[in-house]
Amino acid sequence: MRTKRAFTLIELLVVVAIIGLLLAILLPSLNSARRQAKAVACLGNVRSMELAHWIYMSENNGYFVNVGLAHGGFVGDESVAWINTLQKCYGNVLLARSPLDRSPHWGPYPAGEPVPGVAPDVRRRTSYGVNNFLTDVNLNGLNPYGPPPPGVSPLDWPGGDGKAYVRLEHVKRPAVTIHFVPMAYKGSYAASDHPHVEEWVEHPAPPLKAFEQVQINAVRGASPNWDAVSNYGFLDGHAAALRFSETLTSIQKNLFDPRVAF
Repeated sequence: MRTKRAFTLIELLVVVAIIGLLLAILLPSLNSARRQAKAVACLGNVRSMELAHWIYMSENNGYFVNVGLAHGGFVGDESVAWINTLQKCYGNVLLARSPLDRSPHWGPYPAGEPVPGVAPDVRRRTSYGVNNFLTDVNLNGLNPYGPPPPGVSPLDWPGGDGKAYVRLEHVKRPAVTIHFVPMAYKGSYAASDHPHVEEWVEHPAPPLKAFEQVQINAVRGASPNWDAVSNYGFLDGHAAALRFSETLTSIQKNLFDPRVAF
């Protein structure tokens, strides 16, 4: 009668080692595929928001949505905030949270960590923000650069005549003008619905300044540098994943500023 042969300890260890090796090879690929799927879903969110924005413009004489959520030093007007006004044009629950978003500030209060620089009960309500060049943040009719100083021609002033870009007819190239952006996961802009792009171009390291306000590496990039990749929506309704260097390099090469976007 034949006896059954059991695995030896060495054979079991070899099998365990092989399984461990296979997992070490496969897990990074699985994690990468999972992150890519989230990035695609986020891109779909942005595209849907841009399509809803076209409905909004068609119902509001070509005007863009505005912003109103607070951040450090800015007290907003929530009645005009796009997260409220765009909802009726969306046709479903506004997908305000990106699947890539790892912010610790999600609420509502008391859940989530407090956001620096705002009221203690304020929490993050959206992953996305609107390019402040396409808003009237202070409700004063001016773009972020404001009017040219006395004696300076609008032709020589970055903001031209200083008027705000608040309607589609004000933007010459909607297909290359960035509209929706991913807001920073942490910091004083984590609860806001818009950045301040004009501050980036004045900084010696634009990616670092932008990273304080926008999650420029939401899709790819371990650090906030020129090669960091994130999803952006455009005024014509499309969305794309872009390196930061493809969005802005200087005051004259800037897809956020309608005057120079090309």
